[in-house]
Amino acid sequence: MRITVNELRNACDRLLSHLEESGQTEFDFDDDLYWDIPADVRYDAYSPIEAATAGQLEEDWKNVVEIQRGNSEPVGYALVWLSTIMRRVGEAAF
Repeated sequence: MRITVNELRNACDRLLSHLEESGQTEFDFDDDLYWDIPADVRYDAYSPIEAATAGQLEEDWKNVVEIQRGNSEPVGYALVWLSTIMRRVGEAAF
């Protein structure tokens, strides 16, 4: 599978526009901790998962906001932090 940054940008723009157009402009979450599967086994669906780690939505969001505000430099790994937030929004959206 090959994905371009332009395709990702267009898909994100379209999906976020859908949220706004359907009146979903804010999300409040009471939950904070989530389970994460280590990257070295996450994409090996044929092996059993022996360990999961805990992640924290609030910490992930704080890191993303620091980049958005210009207080931290963008790094590729920030997409991992953003992905946990996007997943949670997607689970709550209709």
